[in-house]
Amino acid sequence: MATPPVPDDHPVLRAERARAAAVVARDLDRVAALLDDDLRYTHAPGTTQDRAAYLQYLASGPRFEQVLLTPQRLLDLGGGVVLTGRLQLRFQRDGEPAQEARSWVTAVWRRDGEAWRLVVFQSTREAAA
Repeated sequence: MATPPVPDDHPVLRAERARAAAVVARDLDRVAALLDDDLRYTHAPGTTQDRAAYLQYLASGPRFEQVLLTPQRLLDLGGGVVLTGRLQLRFQRDGEPAQEARSWVTAVWRRDGEAWRLVVFQSTREAAA
């Protein structure tokens, strides 16, 4: 059975694009509005954070120049959505040259009334070619 294409206008994709733009802009209020209180965010190297720790990381960690999630599959569960895809990051730490990272991600978004909130994010570093 073929995987159906991911509809570009799905509200979860709009929420993910808004989150990415807010991370790049370092607009923590906008990011926070898109995060569920129960957030568990796992970075590719294995660091896991709750909502407060993730927001602190964004405030004091690397500066993100690009956050781009290219969706591969979107599974709508009614009250939630599982989004899988490839993540490309470009970031800079403490004046060092910019770095790039690529990973596969699974993100779970939960419906909260008309809004969508990110509740789980799991990133796995892309295997070397």
